[in-house]
Amino acid sequence: MEDTVSVIIPVHNGEKYIERCIDSILNQSFKNVEILIIDDNSKDTSPKIIHKYSRENNTIKYIRNEKTLGPALTRNRGLELVNSTYVLFLDCDDWIDLNCIEKSVEKFKSNPDIDIVIWEIKTAYKYNRVCTRYEYLYNNTLSSTMALKLLSHSIENEFFLSPLLGCKLFKTSILTKNHILFYDTLYEDDLFTYLAFLNSNMIALVTGSSLYYYQRSESVSHHFTEKNICDFFITFQILYKYINTTQKETYYKYFTKCLKSMINCMLNNVSDFEMQKNYKIKLFSSFYEFVNIEEYYSYEFSITI
Repeated sequence: MEDTVSVIIPVHNGEKYIERCIDSILNQSFKNVEILIIDDNSKDTSPKIIHKYSRENNTIKYIRNEKTLGPALTRNRGLELVNSTYVLFLDCDDWIDLNCIEKSVEKFKSNPDIDIVIWEIKTAYKYNRVCTRYEYLYNNTLSSTMALKLLSHSIENEFFLSPLLGCKLFKTSILTKNHILFYDTLYEDDLFTYLAFLNSNMIALVTGSSLYYYQRSESVSHHFTEKNICDFFITFQILYKYINTTQKETYYKYFTKCLKSMINCMLNNVSDFEMQKNYKIKLFSSFYEFVNIEEYYSYEFSITI
């Protein structure tokens, strides 16, 4: 059976970026690709741009949400339509190097135990500025346990793994067999990636190919509200239900790593000291409301809020 790849791209008012994203997929060296573009009720010219591409390329399928669902539920809608061997989730403002998919498919073919392939990440800014975010020196193949440790920064190492979705090609069967879907929180990437790693056999890395993770001022990662705090604890409550006793240490280290990231997001995006104080109070109270404190500190972690 010939290998096929589906690329799921949720779009909400992405007229400034969607062409670059689509072009990076249409021009991949691996050609057996379908592009599922789910328009999340855009109000700009995104639908017009996508329709133009779909008329010229029969590999593109256009689906529109009649009401705005958000990226998590929009991706789930795309997953319902996937019949391919592998699946990639790409945000409409990001793009990938033109050999990412081919190199990943070759990795899958080299070892049937590989369930996820990960490439490198570069952070992209306006005016063609790019810097390296995640870089790998070797084409390692990792166990699920090691991948989770690198995702959660549980061990000292020369490199780590990112929860970002656009740098990963997933074997579709690992998602369907384990009923892995997106939960509707601001941290859907963190939860989805952890569950995918948890249920995988092997995770492979490829060097010399990258996701370009575009930074724009209006993105969710550059804003902070009380919803960030609420969704964070909801996300880790959901994840807790999927782990067993032997997996708790890595879970709590991932929790701590993500909590520190959220606190940094707050400090970087909220300049008003009174508002910062109120968010810290909310964070502190949520921590003690939702976390098993005795269990958490039994793993000898500390966090400053």
